Amino acid sequence: MLDTGLLCSMSMENIQFEVLNGNLSVNEGALTENAVACELVKRGISLHYYDHKSRRELDFIFPEQNKISVIEVKSGNDYKRHASLDAAIKDFKEKINRAMVFCKGNTEQVGGIIYYPLYMTMFL
Repeated sequence: MLDTGLLCSMSMENIQFEVLNGNLSVNEGALTENAVACELVKRGISLHYYDHKSRRELDFIFPEQNKISVIEVKSGNDYKRHASLDAAIKDFKEKINRAMVFCKGNTEQVGGIIYYPLYMTMFL
């Protein structure tokens, strides 16, 4: 859904009141992923995700420079823990253009993963 407020109202039992009162722990992950999805759509990026037997899930994948770029969205403080992304890099390293994590942290690159603050989604 392209409107996070409507998403909250229609499918998350009106949690917008909790969010407005500062309680961001209420399904913060889903809200954060939805906000990133909205920015990706604005950039003309088609939304696709990867789910392998319900064990390995990647939030967003999209074609870029004849390869696949991967985005993981992390709303918590443990944003450097991403088993699915690590496994994808290990298994498909030659097919991945960029592996990105949008999170609360600062911009940095660790190994083959680029970490971006959440607000930088608009610059993709």
